[in-house]
Amino acid sequence: MARIKHAAHKNPNRKNLSDRTGGGGGASTSSPRTSPSGRSSQTNRENPQSSGPQRKKRRYRPGTVALREIRHFQKTWNLVIPAAPFIRVVRQLSLQFSPEISRWAAEALVALQEVGYS
Repeated sequence: MARIKHAAHKNPNRKNLSDRTGGGGGASTSSPRTSPSGRSSQTNRENPQSSGPQRKKRRYRPGTVALREIRHFQKTWNLVIPAAPFIRVVRQLSLQFSPEISRWAAEALVALQEVGYS
């Protein structure tokens, strides 16, 4: 005969396993009437508004979100002037002021465009 798994139900009257064995080094230090969050199990029964288990909002350690945002903004940046028109203007101006400069490195043009916004 196949075994059927049933959902676990919490029985508030049932004692903790560590209480039956004399508390021999169990990891749980809470009393049988308290939940792991430190609240007593009776407060859930007294409050009729809580229909289900309340999950705490995920909190990251200090600085984790800031580092993630820094990495995100370093990877993505928006230029006010699109690259192609900016490059055309720079080449046109450089030919007007100095005809002997005819070649521009791509990195130099991007750096010149980024410097203009800071």
